[in-house]
Amino acid sequence: MALSEFRWNKKRKHYAYLYKRNGNKRKNLLISSKPIMIIKKNHGGTRTIHNIPLFRHPNINKNGRFYLIPVSYLDDSSSFDDKEYNWNWNINDKRKIKRIKKFRKHK
Repeated sequence: MALSEFRWNKKRKHYAYLYKRNGNKRKNLLISSKPIMIIKKNHGGTRTIHNIPLFRHPNINKNGRFYLIPVSYLDDSSSFDDKEYNWNWNINDKRKIKRIKKFRKHK
């Protein structure tokens, strides 16, 4: 059965959607409140990633504009919090999630 849960990613400081197990590692997507993510490179350069806007946060009690970082990360299972959130994707966001899971490489 596929993994589908929401947890806090302690390593990356974002809520994460975990969707696949690879041994002791978990593939995950991050939820952010910022439309653009800037990644600093080692030799002074930067890379800008435009986050994908969500129709609604998976937690129905949260209001505001939220985004999905379009990079699939591969993190150790110990980098996630023990608490699992009982959240669900909005029906308008499910297609976006499916596309990112299928086509984006992990880091």
